[in-house]
Amino acid sequence: MKKYEIIYADPAWSYYNDSDAKPDCTTVKGMRRPPYSVMGSESIKSLKVKDISAENCILFIWTTDYHLEKCLEVIKSWGFTYKTIGFVWNKKCCFMGAYTMKSGIELCLLATKGKDAHRLVKKHNIRSLIEIPRKKHSEKPTEIKERIVELVGDIPRIELFARQKTEGWDTWGNEVENDIDLTPQR
Repeated sequence: MKKYEIIYADPAWSYYNDSDAKPDCTTVKGMRRPPYSVMGSESIKSLKVKDISAENCILFIWTTDYHLEKCLEVIKSWGFTYKTIGFVWNKKCCFMGAYTMKSGIELCLLATKGKDAHRLVKKHNIRSLIEIPRKKHSEKPTEIKERIVELVGDIPRIELFARQKTEGWDTWGNEVENDIDLTPQR
């Protein structure tokens, strides 16, 4: 199986009961369900990401504040160690969230695997903050993938939970032709 030095993931987090669910655009407790299939954290953790990560690898994984604890569990289960926040996306005038605070940001955490993963970084002046308006539901700014390549160079990389192909990136997701098989371990 092909190994990647960069893994970029935007998990299809479940917001309601932490379980897998088919697309359902109904509203629950004032919040609209996403228009795509979601996965519970246990299903996300069971993906064979360990099998595709190189000995030294950097993981960039999207989360919201609501899923932060679950995201840290996913990072660990995939064989990575959380290091820092890689990117912060300020969506400008878009407020979302649960409980008491409304946030217009999403976080892309950076985690590493291997004792020499830090050597993959080629440039140390890449800005982590990106401020652009939100696009369609869950669509991430293309600038993030560009900044990742600027940070590490043209090395083997894959986007997990991809919605479209991007030149230079392998992909895995339920909306694209997959370059690998990540069938969950059961």
